[in-house]
Amino acid sequence: MNRIYHKLVGQHNQKMPFLILAYFFTTFIIIRALVYSWENGLIPELSLYIREIEIHHFNFGIFILVIVGYLLLINKNEENRFKLAKLYGIGLALAFDEFGMWLHLENNYWRQSYDGIIIITVILLNIIYLNHIWQKIINQNIIWTKRILGRFGRDMKLKKIPNTNKTNIDKK
Repeated sequence: MNRIYHKLVGQHNQKMPFLILAYFFTTFIIIRALVYSWENGLIPELSLYIREIEIHHFNFGIFILVIVGYLLLINKNEENRFKLAKLYGIGLALAFDEFGMWLHLENNYWRQSYDGIIIITVILLNIIYLNHIWQKIINQNIIWTKRILGRFGRDMKLKKIPNTNKTNIDKK
């Protein structure tokens, strides 16, 4: 994985987002292959049922995201954080592979699920490859915002409004 990272990303120093993307995309491909295989009768269905309710793989993804998110918050060890990034990518793929089901709560959800996968992939690719560009855009906007607010503050002269509401207590 390190060789692939250095070949594809190299100097961008975005190893954690790269690991998330790699495990996200790999998990997505495996899950789609499994689903298509059992839909076409190539392998037996691997669904989990509890009291006649099907537990979809997005549920497992959500649980993985919750657990990994918590562990990332409390874990300071860099090596462990890279391992958790891999699990995060897996959980993200399991959850977003059935993104359309979140919206429709039925089994006819394929198009929206692919849209969710594309959106997550584009976001991760932006973080990995275009992070420096986004940082420049954000920094430039901050500079312009400060200039505008500074000019606005200079143009607005705050006048002290005299207090004309004197009460009987103030007169005594």
